[in-house]
Amino acid sequence: MLTIDRYLTGRSLRAIALVAASLTSMMLLFALFDELAEGAERYGFDDALNYLWRTLPRRLDDLLLYSVFIGYLAALGQLAEQGELTALRAAGTSPGRLVAALAPSLLLCLSLSFALSEYLAPKAEQAAEVAKLNAQYGRDAMQNKGGFWIRDDQLYMQIQAMSDDNGGTLWGLRQYWLDSNQRLVRSVDADFATFDANNEFWTLYNVRESRLSEQMTTVENFPQSLWANAITPQLLANQAFLEPKKMSLRGLTDQINFLQRQQLQATNYQLALWSRLLKPLSYFSLALLALAIVLGPMRGTGLGPRVALGLLVGLTFKYLQDLFAPMAVVFALPAVLAVALPIGAYTLCAYLLIRRYA
Repeated sequence: MLTIDRYLTGRSLRAIALVAASLTSMMLLFALFDELAEGAERYGFDDALNYLWRTLPRRLDDLLLYSVFIGYLAALGQLAEQGELTALRAAGTSPGRLVAALAPSLLLCLSLSFALSEYLAPKAEQAAEVAKLNAQYGRDAMQNKGGFWIRDDQLYMQIQAMSDDNGGTLWGLRQYWLDSNQRLVRSVDADFATFDANNEFWTLYNVRESRLSEQMTTVENFPQSLWANAITPQLLANQAFLEPKKMSLRGLTDQINFLQRQQLQATNYQLALWSRLLKPLSYFSLALLALAIVLGPMRGTGLGPRVALGLLVGLTFKYLQDLFAPMAVVFALPAVLAVALPIGAYTLCAYLLIRRYA
């Protein structure tokens, strides 16, 4: 059986690679048109290509799940057309054993997806967004767009600019402190600030502090001032430049903990977190469904109908995920349930198809 495992793994990986290359090429072409259609005077063809190159890891990771499904449909379907799959079944190979034979290729694809989503994509995506903003608005891009705002309990803070090294230096800080009655009691302006990661505090430079009361307002100036806060440069950079689905697991966890401390809604980040954690089940569900389809209703069809069905099933899976995500926000559905329902539905369909035809 090891020979069969190696044979199925090789055939599957070649099909998956071909499908992934095709889907990614088409996605990049459409994305290039979208980038060029933005029409910014400073944002040219070279800038668009640079943005697409930096965002390639994230786009590949987004398409890899569907590439695995369509690749398995193509590879297993070709085996069925040539009678090899029928010979394996006649020799007593069960559907469970076929799933086990697909496991090596599935694990390789999962490992690639993990490397892309956790290490390559977040850093590259952040660099791409910063480079795009700089190309469109110049070096003062964030300031030209009104700065970046963040809330921490009774503090509301505006940041005019961040350094490119994950926000390690902040420029143009304005802090507004409120009391329990939501009245402004203190404001702080600083030219720039740096973060001490070891002691978790910020050093503010060229500070102008105003304290407000019903009787009077006092203003003081300091060359330096310490601000003890665990808000990290990475957390600020993630909020400023990355959508939840583009963050790493650590970034998502930090954002969820931060929002929950502020008693703010973190559903979008929780959905992204559980989508990442349940990704192995998504891969297994679609791989099982691909095997069920080839063993069942499309055993004797050609490559074209199988690819068409693969695109349809993949789009349906994505639309189901997009449908349950807003339900988690509107109806307070647990994020893990919203993510798990489409996976469970596809796994159940695959199980029923295998029971009927295998």
